[in-house]
Amino acid sequence: MNQQLQQTIQALSGGIQGVDPSTAISNVTSWHQTLDGVPGAETVVDHLASLKSALESGDLEGAAAILPDLGAATEDLSGAAPAADQDGLRQLAAALQG
Repeated sequence: MNQQLQQTIQALSGGIQGVDPSTAISNVTSWHQTLDGVPGAETVVDHLASLKSALESGDLEGAAAILPDLGAATEDLSGAAPAADQDGLRQLAAALQG
């Protein structure tokens, strides 16, 4: 599993509520940059852009409302990911939907 994915799962291990907003913005920005232009990741990239905007504006309720759809899109994307990352993406999807 790649390091970025490991770090994101670890950050979410205490639940979404335990994530510092500035850390979340940094993480979301990093994922947006990583996935922008990746075939099949357009829905995830769109959700990440919306999530970043909500976090930057301080709309934590709006950000929380985006997470289930982001998790579902992440789960959909997991099947096309490298085999080493598929389980991690499924874990991340579950955390986002949880």
